[in-house]
Amino acid sequence: MFSSAPSATGQEDPAGHSPHYEIWVQADQNYRIAVNVRSVDGSDVVAHYDPGFTNPTKLDLARLAAGEKGFTELPTGLGGKGLDYLRDDLFPIDAMTPIPPEGQGVTLRNLLDGQVERAKADHSAVVIAFGEFFQDRGSDSTFGFSPELGVHDIHMMQGNAGSFANDNRINGDGALFIRFAGGETVALFVRFTMQSTTTDDRGDPS
Repeated sequence: MFSSAPSATGQEDPAGHSPHYEIWVQADQNYRIAVNVRSVDGSDVVAHYDPGFTNPTKLDLARLAAGEKGFTELPTGLGGKGLDYLRDDLFPIDAMTPIPPEGQGVTLRNLLDGQVERAKADHSAVVIAFGEFFQDRGSDSTFGFSPELGVHDIHMMQGNAGSFANDNRINGDGALFIRFAGGETVALFVRFTMQSTTTDDRGDPS
């Protein structure tokens, strides 16, 4: 899990690159948050976007936003402290719908662009991302800062079969929250249509 103040910009990766929307944030140093907006295996992406998220989570979002900025490692699996789309009362899983990454009308890119720009103008805004930490010695591939640090896999991490089955776990799903002054919180939850929404205690399809 990662929390930080938004900085710089957010942008979608160009065609032919990794299918993410990238957000540059600052805490004790620069980080990149990579939010999945397309799949790499041809499955559709569905999302639940809540501009006024108020449901409780295992970790109090208000406390996280007010706390130290940076990475916090969370245990996953049985008894884990991370989020779980299927076991936590975060949102109705059947409320997830296709939202195109780009184009005309409501798109993930437009939604994220608008909230990132709003957060940049709100000095009290904090980004809270649940996902997987990544690190590389070189410069960041998107924004150029060095070293390359960030978080990815900001999507459901269970119900996979085939080549992604090794990713399965419970209490370890990814999500993005942007919390503004006054406590208003925007939430984004993402999964792929090939992921099962019934899983066992290992996160495997059941």
